[in-house]
Amino acid sequence: MVGLVAGLLVGSTLVVPAYAANEGADTVDESSQYAAHLHEQADSADDPVPGDAAGEAAAERRAEEDQAIAEARSADGTIGAAVAGSDFTAGNLIADANFYDKAAMSESQIQAFLVKMVGSCANSLCLANYTTTTPDRTWSYGTCAPYDGAANESAARIIYKVQVACGLSAKVILVTLQKEQSLLTNPAPSTGTMQKAMGYACPDSAPCDSTYYGFFNQVFAAARQLTWYGNPSGSFTWLKVGQANHILYHPDADRCGGSNVMIVNKATAALYYYTPYQPNSAALANLYGTGDSCSAYGNRNFWRMYRDWFGDPRTVVALSMKRLAGADRYETAAKISLDTHPTPGVPVAYVASGADFADALAAAPAAALLGGPMLLVARDAIPGVTLTELKRLAPQRILIAGGEGVVGASVMEMLQQIAPTERVGGADRYETSRTIVAKEFGATKVAYLATGRDFPDGLSAGAVAGGIGAPVVLVDGQAGSVDAETIALLTSKGVTEVRIAGGIGAVSSGIQSSLAAFTVTRYAGADRYETSVAINAAAFTTSTNAFVATGLDFPDALTGSVAAGAAHDPLYLGRPTCVPGVVRSAALGQGVTSVTLLGGDSVLEDAVGRLQPC
Repeated sequence: MVGLVAGLLVGSTLVVPAYAANEGADTVDESSQYAAHLHEQADSADDPVPGDAAGEAAAERRAEEDQAIAEARSADGTIGAAVAGSDFTAGNLIADANFYDKAAMSESQIQAFLVKMVGSCANSLCLANYTTTTPDRTWSYGTCAPYDGAANESAARIIYKVQVACGLSAKVILVTLQKEQSLLTNPAPSTGTMQKAMGYACPDSAPCDSTYYGFFNQVFAAARQLTWYGNPSGSFTWLKVGQANHILYHPDADRCGGSNVMIVNKATAALYYYTPYQPNSAALANLYGTGDSCSAYGNRNFWRMYRDWFGDPRTVVALSMKRLAGADRYETAAKISLDTHPTPGVPVAYVASGADFADALAAAPAAALLGGPMLLVARDAIPGVTLTELKRLAPQRILIAGGEGVVGASVMEMLQQIAPTERVGGADRYETSRTIVAKEFGATKVAYLATGRDFPDGLSAGAVAGGIGAPVVLVDGQAGSVDAETIALLTSKGVTEVRIAGGIGAVSSGIQSSLAAFTVTRYAGADRYETSVAINAAAFTTSTNAFVATGLDFPDALTGSVAAGAAHDPLYLGRPTCVPGVVRSAALGQGVTSVTLLGGDSVLEDAVGRLQPC
């Protein structure tokens, strides 16, 4: 690509030298485009609220709407104290971590936010209802990944996909849509308003550059530009991070002047490239209205709206991390047990095979319900760390999950020397799960169903089930219908609601259809990670701590699910080096401030504890 040439600030005029047009699908004169964008910002600098000004009455009405939104969100606990102009810091508008966050919101969270903001739509261009067919797009410059177009994409999906492709927070995009054109609260936007949705290359005094007509083009091009501003190999270098920069109060520099601003990070510099003015004292004194003839409002409104909606943009959520881990699965289980049950004399301790997952899936919620841990053994031996932990626990009884094929008779004999020991097993994993439920659970209105062929979906379900005292029953997920024994068990326990963990690839549609006697809800996502989010979202609205286990293996997660259930905390699945964006969004959306990692750093790196997105 052709390199960009840095612009220069000469007096009060921004001079962007001409350079060759970019090659590729999008051939545009970036100097002209940027000049047009600055022109638009200068034209709209006098507007205290976003969109086309329609006189003082319209301005006052929109300001009142913004104030009402802020007060409503403060009242429902979304943010803390009411925002004041004195809180504004010109050199620190938003933290880099909040700005360049490709997992800030999930698609469903964006859609829900759009619906909440507008209330009800009056036409099909309203963002909560809007859909369009998007193109494949590969830009000839910038740091965004290619965008794969599709038919009938919603505004929420476009915003989400752009967030991921460009690494720009959906919250930043949403705030920009509102500050530029009031699109989040407009129930009936016009075609002209949608054409300049992000205020990008659309001067008030001339038609938009047709390259950027339309909602999709506006969102993607603006996101590309906002992230490109921070590219060290790009041309936007005249605003110096960590140094004082002269920032104007208004386009009329001779009359209104400016002041030196110490810009602390790339994100703040990007906002000043996009909207090159700072609010003066008059604009800050009337935060939801007008200042004086030297006031400009763009960056004030961005900061204020972000704070009203999502909290202080300068504050990054600080996560504390705890790791429960040992040298292997057996020691990790013992560490989890010690952390969860530091005082000896537990009512029960479950013991399960460390070589297979099936029996432990059903035993985990039972252990949480009964107030004890789960420890792992080999078929014919008890690892030393397990034996030591069992002796420390001094359980009133020990329950073995599974038949002699998974935990042998010699192990049971050794366990008998510690506490009375009973085997809860069956001919196969399905009968074992039914036996555990029949023996250890009383009457219950809710039961979870999970496949016995794989472990991931049952893990998150087990933690949730253990927290509410519900069982997990394993079924052959590929069967055409649920077996009669499971129906009889559910009926005998008084179950009225069955919650299926996983999609139809895990638990067939035939099984769901055969549960007609019950109220059935399926919790599923595109993969095991999204399924864990769906299961937890239905059970937790808020949580300060979340457990995270690897989604690639079962032992640490199995014993950890007992601890999560006992703590009434969600258990999410992560990858070895990161968490999927949907997991991060869900956890932070619930207010998680601490993360408990299950397993060593060879299983889950510290980045997972920081909820670093994949």
